[in-house]
Amino acid sequence: MGVKSFKVYLFDFDGTLVDTYESLYRVFAVSYEAVGVTINREDVANLMRCPLYVGYQKHHGPEDEESKKLFGDKIIELLDDPEVLKLSKTYDEVREVLFELKKQNKTLGIVTSNNSKHVRDVLKYINLDEKLFSVIVGNQESPRHKPFPDPVLTAVEKLGVNKEKVCYVGDGLDDIRCAKAAGVTPILVDRYNEYEKRDIELITNLKPLID
Repeated sequence: MGVKSFKVYLFDFDGTLVDTYESLYRVFAVSYEAVGVTINREDVANLMRCPLYVGYQKHHGPEDEESKKLFGDKIIELLDDPEVLKLSKTYDEVREVLFELKKQNKTLGIVTSNNSKHVRDVLKYINLDEKLFSVIVGNQESPRHKPFPDPVLTAVEKLGVNKEKVCYVGDGLDDIRCAKAAGVTPILVDRYNEYEKRDIELITNLKPLID
């Protein structure tokens, strides 16, 4: 069963369009180790879904400026590592869904807490044409990050569209909070049955967007 159709589909990136779990585990593990913090594999999903320094505080990263800079520099360095890019892959249905939405003349965009340069690098590596997306908003294009509405509002403003025609598809609760705060329709992708039934559209993959 499909879901309501929209004119504009904004997507979260990590965990929604692209499986970056293994690549980000490597990035986070090494970067946190550099400041004396140990990250476990089970921590990665939460770290993927929150702003970088929110996760840093939650995992008790040292608060001195030298440590924060070291951590941030390590993140950037590792995101650009070709070996990290090789660990990224699209979910099975993503290409089919994106191409079908474009065929239906829908407008597509990416709104992410990740670095937009890294997003473009990943898209290039996995051979997913950046031109599919009319806008990419990362953590440097918006004054505040999810769950604040700013990232989605930035994308909506760049596209010049009516918010009633926009949905935001993401795999985390901060995506949902961001969408609601921005006044667009939230759609939660629950690939691993993490969430209980909610008063929002919940799908287990992206196929219902075109069914």
